[in-house]
Amino acid sequence: MEKPREWLREKSIAKKILSEANVIFEVVDARIPLETRNKVVEQLSKERNKEIFIILNKTDLVPESFAQKAKSIIEKEYPVVLFSARKNTGKKELENIIKNLSKKKKIIKIGVLGYPNVGKSSLINTLKRKKVATTSPKPGMTRGEKLIKLDKNVYLIDTPGIITLEFQDELAVKGSWIPDKLEDPVDASVKLLEKIIKNRPEAVEETYGVKPESDPYKTLEKIGEKLNYRMSGGSVDIKRTAKKVLWDWIKGNIKAYWL
Repeated sequence: MEKPREWLREKSIAKKILSEANVIFEVVDARIPLETRNKVVEQLSKERNKEIFIILNKTDLVPESFAQKAKSIIEKEYPVVLFSARKNTGKKELENIIKNLSKKKKIIKIGVLGYPNVGKSSLINTLKRKKVATTSPKPGMTRGEKLIKLDKNVYLIDTPGIITLEFQDELAVKGSWIPDKLEDPVDASVKLLEKIIKNRPEAVEETYGVKPESDPYKTLEKIGEKLNYRMSGGSVDIKRTAKKVLWDWIKGNIKAYWL
């Protein structure tokens, strides 16, 4: 299985942003905050002495106690803001951070970085108070970086999702790869279900009305049966079921989360 070729291009984008920005807002998915932290971005930022803030986005998809637990872990390294574009929470806190930063430096350029589909564009639109960045549940919708003026001396740099050297199915589990572009959506879906069954098995029943098996592949089959996804001949269309599960994960329909 190929590792994404985009990696080299995107690493160079990350380096370019990091040379232009003096502050980094790293956006992570609150459901899987540790898995969506981009260690390459953090390492490159550290090497260049950039101030980093971790924005835990999509907090509306997790319980408050879980978000707080994730915050307390990450805060040992970097300041954390709990944010939800949908619920408009954390906006005031971010605005205060930006206000304080603008007092320190003449021109502030904030690089907004993170994996595809963690909600960078939603964050930018919330801060700008209007739609300036493309939002879509499809990972990878932002093409090329854009400079967005927020205030007289504050700019945001909107970037495409930065992926690191990982396999497609690993990225799909992070919600950062379009299911339809996967070589093997079944494999990715089984890996995702394995994590969901381990961490919050009741999410399977809540979403699909089936009790999960300990075997994630059998669980996928049960979901396909319940959805009545059939191939000619009557057997379960496992590929179609796998894509459905992956899309449901990307769209936030499956209420699962883990550290």
